[in-house]
Amino acid sequence: PAQRPRYQAWIRERFGPALAGLGVPGDAADADERQSRRAELLTLVALGGDDAALQARARDLAAGYMANPMSIPGTLAPDVLRVAAASGDAALYDRYFAQLEKVRGQPEEYYRFFSALPSFRDPALVQRTLTFAISPAVRTQDTGSLIAALLGQPHGRDAAWAFVRAEWPTLTRNLGTFQGIPDIIGALGSFCSRDAAAQVRQFFAKNPVPSSERSLQQAIERIENCAALVERQGPALNTWL
Repeated sequence: PAQRPRYQAWIRERFGPALAGLGVPGDAADADERQSRRAELLTLVALGGDDAALQARARDLAAGYMANPMSIPGTLAPDVLRVAAASGDAALYDRYFAQLEKVRGQPEEYYRFFSALPSFRDPALVQRTLTFAISPAVRTQDTGSLIAALLGQPHGRDAAWAFVRAEWPTLTRNLGTFQGIPDIIGALGSFCSRDAAAQVRQFFAKNPVPSSERSLQQAIERIENCAALVERQGPALNTWL
């Protein structure tokens, strides 16, 4: 964590000029490949590089998109919504939530906003997303993906794991062991410490899921491999930064 600002600065310096050359939102007539490159660079620089100006720009674009979906290319829209959410407050969260109801009959539009909810970093909004995930408003096939997305985010990982443990009876009752639960178990592989691996192993020793045993073992292996990589390469990375 102490080295993160240097890493973020390196990302901005290395990739910022390429994004500036493409422009945001850029030309709507650009080819799909160019649009995809723009979207990837926006996420990389704005989130990986923690670029405050780009995040603010994304919030403006997201507001424009909610007023007029034709204001930015569809290829760019999901990334704009996620980047805007990362620095968004409760007011923006409420607007996204309102959009979910507004576009519920339009699957592509619905999932653009649905998939952006885990990007909100405020702890209170993380909890709102977790509570929403097990509410009747969310289809059971989407519950697992929403929780898994939060497990994959550094800002939501610990809260989501605590939620999974606390709500495990509800999750297994609502989802069964074949729908959603494998997504959640697989996403636990985003942890990166030996303590986390031990905690995951201990929890599932008490709450076995035979149908997901392979996914569980793979998740634990990823955690342990990540922890080993940090131990082995962390000092070298710090020196390089």
